[in-house]
Amino acid sequence: MLSRVSVVLLLASTASAISLRGRAWQRRGVYGRGRTDMPSVAEVSAAVGVPAPWEAPRWVWSGAWKVHKRVLPHLHSWDRAAPADTCVNLVVVWLKAIAGNRRGEGTADGGAAYAMLPHFTRRVVAWPLCYLYPRLHHANVALRTAYLDQQVERELSAAGQRPTRVVVLGAGFDTRALRLGAAHASASWAEVDLPDVIAQKKRLLARASRRRPQLAAAGLPSFHAANLSDAGAARSALREAVRAGGGDARGRRVLYVCEALLIYLPEPQAAALLRSAVEEAAGAGAGAVTFAFADKLPAMREGRGYSPGPPEELPGTPRRAAGGAGAAGPAPSSAFADAAAELRKAGLALEEETWQPKPGLARHMGVARRL
Repeated sequence: MLSRVSVVLLLASTASAISLRGRAWQRRGVYGRGRTDMPSVAEVSAAVGVPAPWEAPRWVWSGAWKVHKRVLPHLHSWDRAAPADTCVNLVVVWLKAIAGNRRGEGTADGGAAYAMLPHFTRRVVAWPLCYLYPRLHHANVALRTAYLDQQVERELSAAGQRPTRVVVLGAGFDTRALRLGAAHASASWAEVDLPDVIAQKKRLLARASRRRPQLAAAGLPSFHAANLSDAGAARSALREAVRAGGGDARGRRVLYVCEALLIYLPEPQAAALLRSAVEEAAGAGAGAVTFAFADKLPAMREGRGYSPGPPEELPGTPRRAAGGAGAAGPAPSSAFADAAAELRKAGLALEEETWQPKPGLARHMGVARRL
């Protein structure tokens, strides 16, 4: 992690190596009327209630990402926990630490992500140094983090004293169980991820718990190891996770949380995982099954595959092709309608009022419930 000045200097020194043609100068998070599936980043920021990322050209975002990846090994040179950057888990926890240390922006996390970082080098993202970093990747991640936090809080508050099992799919180094667990005593938490990632996370959580004992006051989540692209292994881990170590989930609400996982799975495996999650919870006798996500749903088209219309028409129903009823080819539909259709295949009904697309890879956000 480098200061704003250092980042700018590094970007300037490497700019000649970056192609400046085509999309390179396009401002990230700003779309024309041809992208009816995607609101601007400013609109998403206003809806979620956190500051918007900088609408910088794409080459700036790309350069900043490369700088971060290049510096990352040096930040962990003397780290006894020796975490790996599996599916950018390590990059993301640094980004969340920057956002989490910035006060007054609605992204503070009580120091949870910061507590997981190495002792000495983490100081480069401490308060107030965290304000030196331009609102690029950490601000984009903060959008989805804030959105999911709000939806999880809403679900747990609505559950009241009824027991809820929160299962975080592909949790990585997520801190949601630490941050939200203490406020909801009736909720228990489980995380499913790769065996190596879980082993690394346990070391990071041990470090965070020593530094901030209050984070672990409500207890740590249970961990269930599986490669989620393997259908059989995924089902087995999901079965263990929803049953809370034995018995069944009868009468219990099951809330799945999925943040930037499906983007790493082939579409058939992503669709199979959604079906398995619903079926395993239902098979365990769950009274209600909810799926809160900030991810990329399988089988979704890009914006130019949708019928034209202003951004306010995003949540909608299938529309006819421009040529009318007799037009050749399938009628284009809204992004919401396609997302709802995809989730329906898994036995889930997407709530229209929760649907919130956003720029980035994890571009679909919403809440769906078992049909």
